[in-house]
Amino acid sequence: MKLTRPLSPSLESIERRLFGVNPVLIAAVERGETSKDIAQAVMQSEEWARRAEADEQLSESVGDASEVRLAEYVLDVIRRRSDAMRAAASLTSTVPAPGLIVELSEIRTPKPGQLDWVMQVPLHVLLDEPDETPQVWHGWLVSGEPDYASWWDFVLQDQDEPFEPFACVVQLWNPVQVYLPMISKPVSSLSLRRLQAVRALAADFVDGTIPPGVPVWPGRVAVRETSDGMIVATGSPLGGERDPRHRYQHLLHHAAEAVREPARLAIAAAVAPSARTSLMASWIEAARRLGEMLELQPRVAVAMSGEAAGDADLIWHDHARISILELADDGAGRIVVSALGDQVVTVELRVAGVLHHKQTVAKDGTAGTFEWDADRPMLLTLSTPDGRKLSLERH
Repeated sequence: MKLTRPLSPSLESIERRLFGVNPVLIAAVERGETSKDIAQAVMQSEEWARRAEADEQLSESVGDASEVRLAEYVLDVIRRRSDAMRAAASLTSTVPAPGLIVELSEIRTPKPGQLDWVMQVPLHVLLDEPDETPQVWHGWLVSGEPDYASWWDFVLQDQDEPFEPFACVVQLWNPVQVYLPMISKPVSSLSLRRLQAVRALAADFVDGTIPPGVPVWPGRVAVRETSDGMIVATGSPLGGERDPRHRYQHLLHHAAEAVREPARLAIAAAVAPSARTSLMASWIEAARRLGEMLELQPRVAVAMSGEAAGDADLIWHDHARISILELADDGAGRIVVSALGDQVVTVELRVAGVLHHKQTVAKDGTAGTFEWDADRPMLLTLSTPDGRKLSLERH
């Protein structure tokens, strides 16, 4: 393995930036935006204890400010970031789109409070294509440390300018799914030709073949060809245990969980049956055990009612229609029961074992509306004068 100089930035600084107690996390705690557990952990850290001292030192240094000449490479980074920001301003209306590199700066989930996490630094993702799940796209994490580039890292080049310098290495070994509401802004865009080159390198990564004799050289980026002739710039293959890029990839793969987990939650929410669907299925089964039959019947949408034509009701043949109008995730609900046959139907709603509402409904009369609060078991009983009966529970 050739390692002619220390890689920059150091692994320690990368780990501290990604997972340490940094100013972003401290500010979130000060604003009361974190959970109690996170706040307590931060307040016990050395960084929290030093924050006041750091503020004092900053104010003193501002008071004694004198002219400082920035290094040329710092000025170059500032220039490139400024160019990228100007170009990205025109990309906002195109999100999402293949080839966009986007910034994610905040944890967002389909339902509030699903993750007790704080995104301490912005992460970047190159968008590739949409998933089957709405609001979810496939892509790859994009980092800003070309010194750590491996054989399966696509390093942006001059032809890709303008681009965000801190989002210049597409990690084909670190694929992610992105929950679109997490995107704060686009930062740059790859041309279709360059996106095709990324995809070609990703296809080679799946195959996993590395030509023999390629030197292991951390910190070196070189131009090469993919298996189908696309020109790409990458790092060298990973070496043995002493190669610092192993540790780097472990850190960045772990950091990418802040992107992956919200997407997993969105996918799970999309494929899971709704609370209404689950309740109707359980009531159909309860009726079957009682020797009765409940059938699904599409509900006819009524103009201005807010009901969708795809909603369905439960039909107790020749006796009653049960319409579940509301059913919240916390268990609260509202249903309407109307009579269908010549017999009246007596409906009783018990909540936590106590009779909450009782009403007799007739075919030509007013339907009964029954409501219950959250987190309380309910029992709905329908009976007819000839002794037919349904008992339907929700725990």
